[in-house]
Amino acid sequence: MVIIKKLELVLDLTKPAEELTEAIITVLEFYPGRQLEILQQVDHRVGEMLGALQPKDILKQEEVSEQEKNSKKGGR
Repeated sequence: MVIIKKLELVLDLTKPAEELTEAIITVLEFYPGRQLEILQQVDHRVGEMLGALQPKDILKQEEVSEQEKNSKKGGR
């Protein structure tokens, strides 16, 4: 059985989202049964990065919108 410890990827940087998606799929193929765990870790890290990039006023606006939605649900 061959054990791969290192994988080299070539990415076309003109299509970053598509290339990153394909890279993730490729790596996941080496971890059957652990895909969910790995994707959750990636999701967490990407979420942190998105949060850091969003302007503070947009985040506040989203929080207010979410609170309004929740209050409407509770008032039914």
